[in-house]
Amino acid sequence: MQTSNSVFIIGGGLAGLIAAIHLAKRGIPVVVIEKNDYPKHKVCGEYISNEVLSYLKTLEIDIDVLKPTKINNLSFSLKSGKSISLKLPLGGFGVSRFELDYYLFKLAKNKGCEFKNETVEKISFINNEFVIETNSNTYKTQIALGAFGKRSNLDITLNRNFIKKKSNWMGVKAHYKLDYPDDLVGLHHFNGGY
Repeated sequence: MQTSNSVFIIGGGLAGLIAAIHLAKRGIPVVVIEKNDYPKHKVCGEYISNEVLSYLKTLEIDIDVLKPTKINNLSFSLKSGKSISLKLPLGGFGVSRFELDYYLFKLAKNKGCEFKNETVEKISFINNEFVIETNSNTYKTQIALGAFGKRSNLDITLNRNFIKKKSNWMGVKAHYKLDYPDDLVGLHHFNGGY
C-alpha cells in the first residue's frame, strides 16, 4: 500500500483534468487515476459556453490553440417535429473532445500532475483516509476527488442509489459532412434519446 500526501483524482475526463490543473497551479501535488489512455474519444456534444473562458484563462488554458468554432445560435427540436431556433446570449464554442482532453492532459503533466493508467475497483474511507484499490495498486490519501462521471462501474460498486434507477434517455454522437452553419449547435430529440 502506497501512502501519499497528494490529492487523488479518480477520473481523467474534463472535470478531473480541470481539477488537476487548478490544484497543481496552486502548488498542490496531484495524482490522476484514469483507466483509458490519452488521446481518447468520448461521447460529448462538444459545445462549451463562453461563460467559462475567464476561469480557463486563470488556469492558463488557451482554448484558441485548439482552433475552436465560434457558436452563437441554437436549434432545438422535439420528437414531435416542433422546433425553435434562437441566438445564444453568451455564445460558446465547439471543440473536439479528443483534442481538448489530450491538450488538458499534456498541460496537467507539464504542471507536475502524476497520472496512473489504472482502473479503480474499490474506495474505502478508514481512519480519516481514503483507501483506493485499483487493478494493480492500493493507495492511501487524505483527500480524493471523484471525477468519474455518473453511472460508472465505480457507482455500481459503491451501491449509489441513483444507479438503481434506469434512465429513459440515450445520447448519440456522430460527425457528418453537410451544408450546416458553422455558428449553429443543434439539439434534436427522438423517441428515447437526443
